Amino acid sequence: MTDLHVVGVHGIWQGRTDSLRLAAEWRAALTRGLTLHLGPDTTVPTVTVPHYSPAFTQPRRRLGPDDASAHEPVDRDEEEFILETLTEYVPPAAATGEDPAVRSADTLGLGLPYLPRPVTAMIARVDRESGRGAGGRLVVLIRQVYKYLNHPERAERIRAQVRDAVAARGTRLVIAHSLGSVVTVDMILRGQIPLADDGREGLTTLVTCGSPLAWPTVRRGIGQADRHLEIPSGIDWVNLYARGDAIARGQGLAAVAPQVRDEEVSNGLAEPHAATRYLDKKPLAKAVAAAMAGPPAN
Repeated sequence: MTDLHVVGVHGIWQGRTDSLRLAAEWRAALTRGLTLHLGPDTTVPTVTVPHYSPAFTQPRRRLGPDDASAHEPVDRDEEEFILETLTEYVPPAAATGEDPAVRSADTLGLGLPYLPRPVTAMIARVDRESGRGAGGRLVVLIRQVYKYLNHPERAERIRAQVRDAVAARGTRLVIAHSLGSVVTVDMILRGQIPLADDGREGLTTLVTCGSPLAWPTVRRGIGQADRHLEIPSGIDWVNLYARGDAIARGQGLAAVAPQVRDEEVSNGLAEPHAATRYLDKKPLAKAVAAAMAGPPAN
């Protein structure tokens, strides 16, 4: 086996941490999975997780959730993006009509005054279909995805951090969670992540976890709306999803990305979308082992 360095690309809700803490948490979860599924003598790769959450934050006068961008005003374009994305989570018959539940601020729990009434109405419908609080949690991610796709300066700062992390160690394996999977695939499509080619070091393996790449709004945002989502054929792409993960909707990506290899995992009931719940699973351990068995970097 060869030495391997992993770059992790995190998702939302990381405003109150930093790169060192994230790397320690991710490596601890990888260590659990590798030793459990492949044996106690398995080599554990080093891990870097660039911390890009500050790109989403703005100075605030009061304390609140670590995602300050959740409290920024919603303009008409963002409202349409949120509504279209949430429509994927409710049956067609439930996506229209007045809902008395929107009169209660409890349905969101993250500051309803910041959201237009049509959004709060749709959140109430998502809560009815997927459980209390599901709509609000989805909106936080949707708003960050929107900002990544529609705020070029923010997006470029995020990509620059990931690009620097990948370039620093000639990374062959990237593990991308949640919004991080959108960032990573977008970068691959833009040619901003070096690929292994003709003996040159570069990306050979991509693992996505809890990904929202199945959302039509996301694929449109990265220029893949009218076609299957395709990345270069030389990349081994493994996608993990959990049935209880609302972001992944309990589904894989094979329907929209034919070259992906979907793996369903069980992340429990408490935090099925959490990155660390994905990182210790057997399919991910096998992907890491396969990447370590690859040719050494030059």
